[in-house]
Amino acid sequence: MNSNDYELAGVVRKLMADVLDLRLSPEEIKDGMSLYSPTIQLDSLNLLQLLLAVEDEFGGHIDDEDVMEADLETVGDLIGLVSRHVRENRSEAGA
Repeated sequence: MNSNDYELAGVVRKLMADVLDLRLSPEEIKDGMSLYSPTIQLDSLNLLQLLLAVEDEFGGHIDDEDVMEADLETVGDLIGLVSRHVRENRSEAGA
């Protein structure tokens, strides 16, 4: 991971802690944690809220198909989806 990836992952973790009202600091949210664990308890409504916060933070729109194809199981999966979204937006902006 380069420094931009670490920064992006940190922002995603902070958004998770804030939007999902977790009792964890962003630093305590690890890549391997299940999004559906008793700690995070992701459901469809708060996934939508989280994705809207990500779109506000990083710009653009994450397509529903991309979310479905991402097969989100862990925090790392979510960070990967956001990372791909940010890279695509940057490449489209530069095109």
